[in-house]
Amino acid sequence: MDNKSDKTIRFDAEGYCNYCSDILNRREHEYFPENGINDYLLPLIGRMKEECKNDEFDCLVGVSGGIDSSYILYLGHKYGLRMLAVHIDDGLDNPIATENIRKLIEATGTKLINISPDREEYADIMYSLIKASVNNLAIAQDNLILKALQDCAEEKKIKWMLDGSNFAHESILERGNLVNSCDKKYILGIQKRYGRRKIKKLQFMSLWERYIYRQWRNVKHIRPLNYMDYNVSMAIKELEAFCGFQYYGGKHYESILTRFMQCYYLPTKFGMDKRKSHFSSLIMSGQMTREQALNELEKPLYSDATDLERDKEFLANYMGISVQ
Repeated sequence: MDNKSDKTIRFDAEGYCNYCSDILNRREHEYFPENGINDYLLPLIGRMKEECKNDEFDCLVGVSGGIDSSYILYLGHKYGLRMLAVHIDDGLDNPIATENIRKLIEATGTKLINISPDREEYADIMYSLIKASVNNLAIAQDNLILKALQDCAEEKKIKWMLDGSNFAHESILERGNLVNSCDKKYILGIQKRYGRRKIKKLQFMSLWERYIYRQWRNVKHIRPLNYMDYNVSMAIKELEAFCGFQYYGGKHYESILTRFMQCYYLPTKFGMDKRKSHFSSLIMSGQMTREQALNELEKPLYSDATDLERDKEFLANYMGISVQ
């Protein structure tokens, strides 16, 4: 970690940054790799099954075709949970991720709800974010996912939600000047200034709605991956053996938009390399050494330059603009 793109970082006299200090303070309260399954996860699953025995589903799971959400589906199937999976199909999925979802749904027998946002309005939101030169091009995507999960939980009266976010891979996330993805006013304000059409069909979540939902709705959120020794390499191997899961090359590369954002847009425009946060998280969970991380950072973000050109062309066509 460094202060090239993140002005909130601070280092002490021994070279430790505030992120690492924060993680060392949080780790014993949030991450239980040794005894978490027996002490925490299995009792939670037992409680979930008991509370939901008369319901159609035990829990709700958002799926993207990435490792974390895929492993949640695999884990739920392993422990006999009746899950409802929700996927936002915005037309930007990496084809490998799309196939991963199909394989997982088939192997687990899970019911899947695919939600497709209005393509023209969504493309105009993306266009507006690029015109505004904001750093997080995926903010609308993240908002729609949270909104869809909330709406499905309410409609189906689901009491539990399983979240693939986890300490082992995401304990350190560069803060910088990022905006809360639930800030509907921010997203629509940018679109109103830079967009080319009125937004009539897309439904975003506001900060107030998120607060009300968290405080008053009877939906319990748990992060099962924090209650085990969650190792990315082992997770990939288990998923491969279970359903033929394919790895897609990097953290959040399951979406063409987030791959382009992390591999080209952020480092080129803002000097921000998200791999530093991802590798730092793996270092803090003992899955990578600092030396290995530094060696990985020497490698190009796009291993094949033609992939970058393909992503540029794909996204330009999606938004109805030229590559230039």
